[in-house]
Amino acid sequence: MAKLYGIFLLFFAVLPSKCSILSFHRNLLGEGSEECFEKFFMAVINEKHECSNGFDFLTKNAKEKHDAYTSGKSCVMEIIKEECSKDRSTFLEENYSQLINLLTEKPKDNITCSAPYFQLEAIECNAHKHALQLEMQEQTGEKETHDGAVKVLAMCKDAQACMRDSCKFTDIERDEMENSCDVLELTTSDFTVCMNKINKEKPDLSKYECLNDHDFYSKDSTVICDRWKNKRDCMRTVTQEICGKDVMKSDEKFLNVF
Repeated sequence: MAKLYGIFLLFFAVLPSKCSILSFHRNLLGEGSEECFEKFFMAVINEKHECSNGFDFLTKNAKEKHDAYTSGKSCVMEIIKEECSKDRSTFLEENYSQLINLLTEKPKDNITCSAPYFQLEAIECNAHKHALQLEMQEQTGEKETHDGAVKVLAMCKDAQACMRDSCKFTDIERDEMENSCDVLELTTSDFTVCMNKINKEKPDLSKYECLNDHDFYSKDSTVICDRWKNKRDCMRTVTQEICGKDVMKSDEKFLNVF
């Protein structure tokens, strides 16, 4: 009887702390939380607050992330207080140590992928995707530059890396992001720079017999498709002679899919 009584005492001693944790989880991901965390991650990604430059809040290394959130608490709260509602920022500041644990400690059992850690991870990945979309919109038209394209590619790679190990995304979603990054990588390549140079300067290509009267400067989609499908070797010859032999080195994987 005494042993049973002891078990009851232990149960009721542990129960309040368990309930406290569950209550925190519910409040953490309650109304307005997803928007708050996405704004926080977006602010970090876009370096909106200067203080975030000193802390790697987005690292995938658990220890480094824990250290960043621990030593960078004042910065985290500065961002959250500006980006989120007062109620959210007050709640997160009062429960900051638990927040750090949820952000940095991956559960060993992720079969259901329902733990707050995975939900926060997905919000971070979606923030990467959202930031990428906004930057791509910013880089369209006359504002588009090579440096801008390089920045967009780096952001795409960050989003891809975030999604790669997250259980919240499907293989189809990961493949779509990978394909998007491949396209962006091609647009920033030496080969694309070379093609832009040729199209801008329009040198006389009549000496290249392999073109067989093909209109290199045509914008017609049928002609362009024929160029990449049937004249790949010729394209290699033209671009290498005009821009150097290494221009194709990093782009063979893209040309081989045509």
